[in-house]
Amino acid sequence: MTNKISSLLRITLLSISLYSLSSCAKDDFDANHQLVDPSLSEQKINTGFTNQEVPIKADNWSITYVKDGVTGEPLKNKAGEPFKLSEAGVMELESGWLKMEKTADNKLIVSLLENFSDHPRKFIVGLVSDNKQDEITYIQSRGESYEIVKKDIQEVEGSRKVYSSTEGCSTVTVKNDTDLEKSFDITAIFEGVKYSSEFTSEDYGAFDWIGAADSLISMDQLIVDGSVRWDGRVVYKKGTTLEDFVKESSKEEIKVAPNSTVQVSGEMEYLERTCEYTFTIKNSSSGHQFPVKGIWKQKVPLSPHTILN
Repeated sequence: MTNKISSLLRITLLSISLYSLSSCAKDDFDANHQLVDPSLSEQKINTGFTNQEVPIKADNWSITYVKDGVTGEPLKNKAGEPFKLSEAGVMELESGWLKMEKTADNKLIVSLLENFSDHPRKFIVGLVSDNKQDEITYIQSRGESYEIVKKDIQEVEGSRKVYSSTEGCSTVTVKNDTDLEKSFDITAIFEGVKYSSEFTSEDYGAFDWIGAADSLISMDQLIVDGSVRWDGRVVYKKGTTLEDFVKESSKEEIKVAPNSTVQVSGEMEYLERTCEYTFTIKNSSSGHQFPVKGIWKQKVPLSPHTILN
């Protein structure tokens, strides 16, 4: 009888032990069960993307956080609150470079803007479904290179203005102490005259994609009365860039009568115009394309004039 009780007790204890192990193993499995494919749990990329679906292995799930992968700080949405997404809808980061959508049929759609920094961007997305949880880690580097694949430049109607001004001009005194009429170089009176090009844009990364070596870009010709008055490349950067009107080959002369002195002032005819532009930029390695919109203002010296005083 004692042996039977002992055997029964051993069986009962073994059953309890096996149940406990099974229960622990199940809890551990559920707590660490992957909601995304292992190949997606850490993504190292050098591109942005638009509307990329991330398959979730659950009928219902929530994003419980998006945090900085270096500091661990939670990232905030447009409302300034920690990024969370449980119901169907769209959520965007405060800084705008990440957007996530949970669709009505429980799909996760992710859009990520390019990282133009030389430092990788690392962030972690936390997922939960019932007692299952998982993380997706993104490590995003700058693309190797970017290029403009399309330009749309439209001059703003009514923005063109032509006027004369002494801006950038100066006055010189020319003395001819000979008995013959003589020509004098007065190019110096226009040395302060500048071409002006100004770019502005509120778009994300509008001026960060371009490298210093590639900063010169072609813009639309300036045509006045059927003639091309400007056709060239300008520096693409935020703000104003100036270029000298007077080149090495430039020369303005004036003839001065014998034994006389004159004062000569400069005056320039300028043209100003404003254009709206849209560039389509491509990440050369991934093929990902994105638009950049902005305003381009140009000021072009057209014709120099001399004024005798």
